[in-house]
Amino acid sequence: MNTMFPFLTTYDPPGTSEGSIDPLGLYQIADQLGMQLVPAVRERMQRIRFLTAMAVGSLITEDLEDDPRQRDASPYIVWEWLVVESLVRSFGSDPEIWGVPGTSVAKRALEQHGYLDARSYLKTPRIFGFHGVYKRLANQLELVNVHLAPDKVEDLVDAWARGLGLGGIKDARSMFSLWSAAVRRSLNEKPPRTKPNWSSEAWNQLAKAFAPSACMAQEKKHLRGILNVTGERRLGALPNIWRLQNEFSDDNYSEELLHDRLQEEEPAYTPLLTAIRTYETFARSLQDGFDVLKAEAARLEAQGFLVTRIADDEDFIQCVRGLHDRFMAAHRALGEINITSISLQNLFSRRFGVFSEPMNAKTCALALCAHHEDIQDKKSAEGKRYWFDRLGPDRIFIRHAYREPKREIQPGRYVHDYRGRPIRRFFSDLA
Repeated sequence: MNTMFPFLTTYDPPGTSEGSIDPLGLYQIADQLGMQLVPAVRERMQRIRFLTAMAVGSLITEDLEDDPRQRDASPYIVWEWLVVESLVRSFGSDPEIWGVPGTSVAKRALEQHGYLDARSYLKTPRIFGFHGVYKRLANQLELVNVHLAPDKVEDLVDAWARGLGLGGIKDARSMFSLWSAAVRRSLNEKPPRTKPNWSSEAWNQLAKAFAPSACMAQEKKHLRGILNVTGERRLGALPNIWRLQNEFSDDNYSEELLHDRLQEEEPAYTPLLTAIRTYETFARSLQDGFDVLKAEAARLEAQGFLVTRIADDEDFIQCVRGLHDRFMAAHRALGEINITSISLQNLFSRRFGVFSEPMNAKTCALALCAHHEDIQDKKSAEGKRYWFDRLGPDRIFIRHAYREPKREIQPGRYVHDYRGRPIRRFFSDLA
């Protein structure tokens, strides 16, 4: 009998996978602007001590070779499994380990079969584990190279070891041998999995060595120093933003206010901050308008929602009134930003050019729906599913996964983050 795999049947059409984030394609430009402001820092970064875990791990795994047959179980990934498992075993649901990537899946894996492996931890640890999240920052600071081998880690590791009560990096070698043996033993499992054959005391020792909130004075000082370094490794505006942190409390901290103060203190950032503000003003109009439309459309069931009816909604009218002026302001400001790898102005025009001309609320609502469909179509070769189903050229049915109650529109507030919050978290951990 002839088989036709892996061809799709009519019951498994292409383009049915979800595209459940960034429905309007707003993130890419915001991310590029954020990288210009603070390179190498990402919003997913929460606990700065993972730089230390990576630095120590680079020494632990330095003499261990990758097995090309085990791409999801490189020595550094197994080191990550051991660190995360130790934190989960020792701290459980303790708030001490908030911000540790992968704790929920690690807890589930330990409850189900008592170990971590490539299948049960994170399927793409190079992106979502702490190595994936913090690699770019560790590279920028020259702690590790692009292959996660040690570069300039000795001073940080020495400060860490002294904080543990050891004499320094040389006196930590016996501990390194214990951990390296655990990685090797885990790699030799078929398939690789965490199996160090440790007592609870050994697990606790590893957990306490890298507990996110247990950073001691010398390690804190060193981490503060490398984050605020000058020269080629400088993290853009981070040192300037760092110096402003004491002016804010957690309750009044916002990137809008932070950027106002940054511009006052460092006028050289004015073109970039102007681009961020004008782009966010445009993005807020589009995002709030889409959210209002989606919330109103979700109130109707089988008959769907006539898109042009949203033109009677005062919030929607406020969102889209003068949208073309906001487009032009953002377009001009983005033209002042020089990024060698990409023209933000051209990208903005290609992606959002439909909103460059004046249009009434009805036309804008139809354009917003078509724009969402275009964005979803371009997210992959086969596209991603739309957040609504078309019942006609001007009638939609909001899919249940994307139904939310109507919220207040937020003019004046950014849609995206620009590294202010991870810097705030770093500052708190190293205070």
